[in-house]
Amino acid sequence: MIIMPEILSLCTLIASFIAILIAVRFFGKSGLFVYTAIAVVASNLQVLKLTKYEFIDNPIALGTVIFATVFAVDNILTEYYGAEIATKNVWLSFFGYLFFAIIMEIAVLHPAVDCADCTNLHEEFSLLLSPSIVLLFSSLISYAVGQLSDIFLFATLKRMTRGKYISARAFIAMAASSFLDNCVFSIFAWIIFAKNPVSWKTLWYTYIFVTYLLRLSVAILCVPLVKLAGVWIKKRRDV
Repeated sequence: MIIMPEILSLCTLIASFIAILIAVRFFGKSGLFVYTAIAVVASNLQVLKLTKYEFIDNPIALGTVIFATVFAVDNILTEYYGAEIATKNVWLSFFGYLFFAIIMEIAVLHPAVDCADCTNLHEEFSLLLSPSIVLLFSSLISYAVGQLSDIFLFATLKRMTRGKYISARAFIAMAASSFLDNCVFSIFAWIIFAKNPVSWKTLWYTYIFVTYLLRLSVAILCVPLVKLAGVWIKKRRDV
């Protein structure tokens, strides 16, 4: 049975929302730290697989949906725990992904074992878990820039509005920082570090504009999540 990619992506988004709410309800900010670290690693693994939506001409890399929810976590932490805690979450997940990439690369360097009675997946393992240096550095740079800008913008808007209009603040911060993250990654990965740079027209339409539309859609759906998470956070003692 073939399931439509749109349905699968929606399931991914719903699962991510449920995971965030469970993390908030039972573990507070610590749960959000763990969610972010897992989401960052998962999205960077999923990006190796493409999907095709009916309403978009070009294929899109998976990982976009779950990664977009990380911006919502930034807003939740900034709103209810402060920008300092949210920034700490960014660097923790940054370190987590970097450490994951390093230890997986070391594992890949182990030579393949010739064993007739064993299941040898060395080539598959290497292909999946040995990231391109270009993509790795582009991902790390864009992640830091995008996440920190999201926190800064959301915190600035909170001061300007005196804590009001959380829905508008969340959407503006997520929309702007997602666009910045997308632009930084695409420019570094497909122009600056690329052996065969793509044209700016291809970069804009294929790698930035189309992907950003999906991120923007997720950002809209994430707005109620930021408010709902606050209801549960305020019931906890760690606020």
